[in-house]
Formats: sequence, structure tokens, C-alpha cells
Amino acid sequence: MGPGVGDEAIFDAEHADEVDRQPLIGFTPTHAVDVIAFCNRPVDHVVTALLTAAIMDIIGGVANAELRDDQVSIVADLPGIVAKMTDPWPAAYGSAEFLRAWADQPGFRLLK
Repeated sequence: MGPGVGDEAIFDAEHADEVDRQPLIGFTPTHAVDVIAFCNRPVDHVVTALLTAAIMDIIGGVANAELRDDQVSIVADLPGIVAKMTDPWPAAYGSAEFLRAWADQPGFRLLK
């Protein structure tokens, strides 16, 4: 999610049923780029995270990474974390640096 490009009203309407991110990430998002892949093997998860990080290098913003309960402690001290939340589900908001550091952890997997 990033600031400055797009329309806040449209973003708000599309994400009306979700938590207000502005207090968490420090800006009001105006657009979202979703990177979605069918991840079955560990390499699929890593490639998806690294592709997302590369896109973020170009467009900026933060990644919203939904987490399993057992991943919360793994990502807690990684670099590039902007914010964490636990309600309604565990999630971390982070930079491209965060995604790369997380993907480098043993047993890394994205939430399906």
C-alpha cells in the first residue's frame, strides 16, 4: 500500500470493511498492489516475497503480511517492521527490507 498516487476515497471504499491503517503505517493509503501467487513449494513463497519486495523498491509503500500465530514471534524483531497488529488476525506491516529478512528465515512461508 502506498501514499500519493491514486484516490483515497476509492481506496477507502474498496477497503471499508478493514482496519484503519493510517494510525499503524503513518500515512493514508491511496492505492494497493496485490501480488498473488499459487504457492505450493517453499521456493514459491520465497519468490513471491522477493517479487513483492522488488515491486516495493520501485513504488514504495508498505506490505501487509498476514501471519500465522506461530510466525508472530519470528517476525517481531526483523528489520523494516512499520507496525504489527493482532486483531482481527495477526499481521505485520513492513518495508521491502522486512520482506527480504522474513523470506530469509528458515521455514519461511506466506499465509495462504
